[in-house]
Amino acid sequence: MSAQGSSQLKILQHAGIDVPKLPDKLFFSIREVSDLCGIEPHVLRYWETEFKHLKPVKKSGNRRFYRHRDVYIALQIKHLLYDLNFTIRGAKKRIATGDISEIVEAQHNNATVSLNTIREELENIKRLLDF
Repeated sequence: MSAQGSSQLKILQHAGIDVPKLPDKLFFSIREVSDLCGIEPHVLRYWETEFKHLKPVKKSGNRRFYRHRDVYIALQIKHLLYDLNFTIRGAKKRIATGDISEIVEAQHNNATVSLNTIREELENIKRLLDF
């Protein structure tokens, strides 16, 4: 795996994305990537037209072969679109900025705020019950 693929893997794992263990090979077919990412092949083909970062190698017969970095980009796109409810346009902008680490931090901060709010509410309820 390249250094770029390794950094993408770390970013995805830090984001809490379930990253499957990729087999030790250089290229993956569209069906393999589809199975690894949990999306249909036609969705991957559509994403190729929308996201310039997702560029599988095309060989004889126009067959697509995805590298590790392509799989990680597909997982990142899936996370932005399906988990975080980004639009295609918003996901394009986010990927163009480099990574999703800002989103990860925002999610972490929102979770912390939510937990603090819940804790405060529970303490208020406890005080009411103790009267």
